[in-house]
Amino acid sequence: MKFFSPLWGLAAAATLLLESSPVFAASVHPSQISKKEFEVVPGRYIVEFSGGSVEDSSKKLTELLNGKFQDTKVSVVRSWNHSLMRGVSLQIDNVKNAKSKSNDDDEDLVVESMSTSSDKTLDSVMKALQDEALVANVYPVRIIPRPQLTATPLSSGASGIDLGLLEPHDMTQVDRVHKELKNKGKGIKVGVIDSGVDYKHEALGGCYGKGCKVAYGYDLVGDDYNAEIPGSTPKPDDDPLDDCGKDSGASGHGTHVSGIIAGKSKNFTGVAPEATLGMWRVFGCQGSASNDVIIQAMLDAYEAGVDIISMSLGDSLGWSESPDSVVAQRIVESGIPVIIAAGNEGASGAFTAGTPSVGHGPVSVASFDNNYFIAKQFTADGLGDKQIYSPSESSGQLPDGEIAIGDKNVDSSSDACKAENVPSNVKGKIGLVKRGSCTFDEKAANLAKAGAIGALVYNAEGDVFTPSTTTAKVPVAGISNENGLKLVDLLKAGKSVKATFDHQVSTLPVSTGKTVSSFSSVGPSYENDFKPEIAGIGGNVYSTLPRYLGGWGMMSGTSMATPYVAGAVALYLKQAQKNHDLSTKPKFITEQFQHYAYKAPNVNVVGVDSPLAQGAGLIQVYDTLTQGVHITPAAISFNDTANIGRTHKLTIKNNGDSTVSYQISNNMSVAIQPYDQDPYIYSEPVIYINDERNSEATFKFNKKTIKLGPGKSTTIKLTVTPPTKHNSPNDHIMYGGFIQFKSQQPNKHKDLTVPYFGIVGDQRKLPLFMPDSPVVTDENQSKLYNNKDDVFVFDPKNATTVPYFIYGFRTPTAHLKATLYTESGKALGTVWSANYEIGRNTLSEPYTATIWDGTYKPTIGKFEFPVSLQAPKGKYRIGWKALKLLGNPNKSQDWESWTSCIIQVV
Repeated sequence: MKFFSPLWGLAAAATLLLESSPVFAASVHPSQISKKEFEVVPGRYIVEFSGGSVEDSSKKLTELLNGKFQDTKVSVVRSWNHSLMRGVSLQIDNVKNAKSKSNDDDEDLVVESMSTSSDKTLDSVMKALQDEALVANVYPVRIIPRPQLTATPLSSGASGIDLGLLEPHDMTQVDRVHKELKNKGKGIKVGVIDSGVDYKHEALGGCYGKGCKVAYGYDLVGDDYNAEIPGSTPKPDDDPLDDCGKDSGASGHGTHVSGIIAGKSKNFTGVAPEATLGMWRVFGCQGSASNDVIIQAMLDAYEAGVDIISMSLGDSLGWSESPDSVVAQRIVESGIPVIIAAGNEGASGAFTAGTPSVGHGPVSVASFDNNYFIAKQFTADGLGDKQIYSPSESSGQLPDGEIAIGDKNVDSSSDACKAENVPSNVKGKIGLVKRGSCTFDEKAANLAKAGAIGALVYNAEGDVFTPSTTTAKVPVAGISNENGLKLVDLLKAGKSVKATFDHQVSTLPVSTGKTVSSFSSVGPSYENDFKPEIAGIGGNVYSTLPRYLGGWGMMSGTSMATPYVAGAVALYLKQAQKNHDLSTKPKFITEQFQHYAYKAPNVNVVGVDSPLAQGAGLIQVYDTLTQGVHITPAAISFNDTANIGRTHKLTIKNNGDSTVSYQISNNMSVAIQPYDQDPYIYSEPVIYINDERNSEATFKFNKKTIKLGPGKSTTIKLTVTPPTKHNSPNDHIMYGGFIQFKSQQPNKHKDLTVPYFGIVGDQRKLPLFMPDSPVVTDENQSKLYNNKDDVFVFDPKNATTVPYFIYGFRTPTAHLKATLYTESGKALGTVWSANYEIGRNTLSEPYTATIWDGTYKPTIGKFEFPVSLQAPKGKYRIGWKALKLLGNPNKSQDWESWTSCIIQVV
């Protein structure tokens, strides 16, 4: 039986509000410490049963818990009696003074908790189920964050918008499928799991139910649900309408997604405009969802008979065995394609493709930028050509005028956050300030108080952004960090800078059009599975928004690329009704799209972009639907060189009606350097290299040419030699490329490719913990206790003396455990229950914090008591053991250990 425990299981673990101090600042700034609660719903677990009826198993489980542990409140949140999922979502609360029986020596072992952490005890409650035959799997219920995307509302009739240029269908051949194949996806049912939909929108049919474009669905949560708030309860109903309202802060995510798939109006056409939609709402107007809700939505969509499921959601963990990933896999195995966003964490480097997209079977979707986008432009003395700015929709149009520095300490982290710091010379001018530390409304209010006529806010880092305001006293607009700093330099030099702001939007070319979006998450999965598989258009996408946001607008994200691919799969399934050579098995469909995808160049260095960024490439739908040659498998992971499978076989079949012939070769891509070698910190974003000596693998093919008649097939055997001759395994270079099948009849038969990647080096040799971590400190960070003989004094009766553990993971770990030892080295028990499938930290939040409350769970052999005891007065150490990436838990050398300083309990 698999058992998955929540990260730490300490409710208050990461809620640090640490102030800067000279001691700790030398190591890491407090803003870099994660302050978020660990992303599980406290006390809630998904329990999958191994046999018998769900009703009987649920009853027996409840009786078991009540029998083993007194004062336990157990409630069934959801129950699934389904062929794809048989189990319950279980809430367990108020475990106090619990009593447990052990069969060791036929004696009852009774332990009363003196100082119990509820969540820690709950971990033990669930651990007690491991040996029960009725339970197959136990998972914590994880919180799935709401996609953090901002819509830019626009009117479809606004001056300056060229909808013909904005439509990306010529980039993907969708336009050819519509025109030449007369295929618009009619009758194909696409189930969307998202934030609801404004089906009253003209482009989405204007109605809901039978005969409408949005014909199916359910609201599983209601407007006010937010899984991040303890006690937040879903209020479901049978109407998935998004009518949150303009002032709710909702972005209209689900409506935008729906329009991409199947929207249709006079000036707008989705990918499959005649497809039928279903919407299963899992997000309220604000906040996040839990994965038991998402599992319910997937099963509901499956039962509604959808042909495809589209999910523009997920978290950043790259493990493939989360329960939502597992259910998605089972849906795919039953014959329904599941299309899921890879994620928007590309800026954080490699291994950022997230769950549930990294599951086995679902299609993980990367994003390409559109060729055009909509923006407003401005000119300013000293900046040269027109530049882009983005005004807050609610604060009004920024007037033309002179720009002045808006804070006496401009380019600080708190520009214009205090009225006294705003210079008096902003009066009658536009105040230039940096983003950060306070709301845009506060910045605007302080500038307005000094007489400014507007606020021009430059990003703390990165490109143009749209400030969100509600009560701004003057117009507010956002510009890029680069342009902001240029203006600051001009003003500091005493230059007079006047600016003119266009009122109308313009349709502008995107310099990175038809290449991988910078935000698109980079693979592979933590277990080196090939992810993402394919890409759609996700950067600068124009689509429907709820009417309360104006009806139309732009969004960017793999959230947009995913419905684009889902719409393309709808076109495929419709074409398969006419062309029976097109298999409707999900695996075949994915492979067919991968074969004929467009391979983009890398925007940073010369060469084809890595498959770990673009998957097989950007979908080319017409070729996918009309070409008859198919290869399986359609992608290869060679793993790292310590676990390499050097030889693979590809089976090529000609499903067409004429003879085909191909030459076979290797087309290398740029490689990825995922880490800085010393001290092995992730490169964020990744570093791309195109040195052939360091990044090109060599191949031996048993055939270099093939010729196949109609209905014939053959097998190609290939053996790889990674680029190790001039490449140190310590660099862990991620090489890649495409096995190319170059057509000898290019006018009739298109080239095919099979993407591949591998890693030079042994992933198990990578260090786990971030530099200088873990380390013990106090709540004020007055001292770092990082020497073995340091003594931290802890009085359990004084909360200000609680030890804080600051730590970070350079690489993910599948298993973490912590043990309390006496000063002499005797193990007493576990401090935190074992934790499974933990992600890595990023440079933006390289460290996490947790506390020790002075309790532990005694152990006898492999038996762990299900309650916590208070450690008596004395001297202790806490030892951590974490399993290295791809490590074998049965090998001691595959674990990384750390032991704390002395902690003296007084």
